[in-house]
Amino acid sequence: MSTHVDFPVCLRLQGKRVLLVGAGNIADERGQQLVDAGARLRVVAPRVSPALRRLADEGRLELLERAYVSGDVHGQQLVFVATDDRQVSEAVAAEARDLGVWVNAADIPELCDFTLPSVGRRGPIVVAVSTSGQSPSLARQLRRRFMEQVGPGHVQLARLSGWLRKRLPCGAGRMRLLKQLVEGEAGELLTRGQRKAAWVRVRAALETFGETT
Repeated sequence: MSTHVDFPVCLRLQGKRVLLVGAGNIADERGQQLVDAGARLRVVAPRVSPALRRLADEGRLELLERAYVSGDVHGQQLVFVATDDRQVSEAVAAEARDLGVWVNAADIPELCDFTLPSVGRRGPIVVAVSTSGQSPSLARQLRRRFMEQVGPGHVQLARLSGWLRKRLPCGAGRMRLLKQLVEGEAGELLTRGQRKAAWVRVRAALETFGETT
């Protein structure tokens, strides 16, 4: 059995050049995710779905309706392959590695420099479950279970924490306040939907913070 351990990370792809080779359901999902992340996406495939064509028509991705050819990886910062043609996947992966570009090949773990978790989102909260490419179905099942635990109050709490991080000076005091917000009564009230009562606690914590800085 494999003993390797994946290193989890969230990539910020805004403005990054990303190549997606292939079409089909997986390519549709990857393409939408990459566009949503702000990537400068180029899609190469002989035929594409209406969903990808619509994104191209909207100017959200560049579409090259042809087969992959050697040289397509040049200038790209990240590569995804979503095709059922093993030879194409191997050719893209080989070119990417020759150029030092990381690649993910759908359903072919041995060609991947990184794997993709099953992801769920609620506002700024991202729940990602990975089985290191061993069981995508299990990852999806667990992700659904975890997402059931994330409610509107958690989203509000995350946004409030982010808002405070931008406005309060760095230091131990801010760290204590944010921890108190999440773990204390204010956070508990927010997650239960009691916003007015939560804000009373937040204002009191901010007044105390101001007196100690």
